[in-house]
Amino acid sequence: MEKRTIEQLEAALDAVSKDLAPRVEELAQKSTSGVLTPEEHREYAEIVRLNDMLSLLKLQD
Repeated sequence: MEKRTIEQLEAALDAVSKDLAPRVEELAQKSTSGVLTPEEHREYAEIVRLNDMLSLLKLQD
């Protein structure tokens, strides 16, 4: 993937993550406490998957 595309993805993720940060923190705390609902678990798993994917893209840079 082109470096510019990765930079654009990172910029978009940074913008979104500022809005999502409180929700991600809430899900992380609930996950640690073992009280996620099935829907929250799917939501949190998707966030983790997307974060992992972005990390891999950065490594390819």
